[in-house]
Amino acid sequence: MTQAASPTPRRTLTDRLVDLAHSRWLLPILLLVEVVETSVLPLPYEAAFIALCLAARDRIWLFVAVSVLGSAIGGSIVYAIGSVYFDPIITRLGVEEIAATYTERFSERGASFIFLGGTTPAPSYVINLIAGATGYPFGEFFGIFTVSRLVRFGILGGLLFIFGAQITGGWERLPKWLKRGLSILIIIALIYWFISGLSG
Repeated sequence: MTQAASPTPRRTLTDRLVDLAHSRWLLPILLLVEVVETSVLPLPYEAAFIALCLAARDRIWLFVAVSVLGSAIGGSIVYAIGSVYFDPIITRLGVEEIAATYTERFSERGASFIFLGGTTPAPSYVINLIAGATGYPFGEFFGIFTVSRLVRFGILGGLLFIFGAQITGGWERLPKWLKRGLSILIIIALIYWFISGLSG
């Protein structure tokens, strides 16, 4: 009498997330998403970053490095846009004196604005656009913005590296119905965040 094959265990959302976090295609996609998030669309990048770090704690610092690189590229793109298209628009509008005043103010406090824009949830692309538009030195801008993103993702990655095991362990101990409910709420929150960012 042949023994019936045991059923294949059902793969959970956590299992699939772990597979995704170790996929060879993840890093290029992560880089592209962060470039887009920094330069074009206010995507909820940190939520995906946290989930991936919890799923693959051995790759946290790799995720941090890719995120910082994507931010630097995206920020540079926005800076270039401001630098190229600002002067023709100002000349056409005839507000050169007003623009000169704002340029002087940004040159005095630009470093603080750029750093805060990179470390806080504020829309950094607005500040990066102004930096390019006002002729803020690109080398200084690039260094400050890159360091600010390294601080932001480095602190977040460090916290997840230290406390990630406790977080994932607590998640696995939750009842299945509660995990599903929380997952739905998180998805709804991310969709709302994305839509409100577009409308803003």
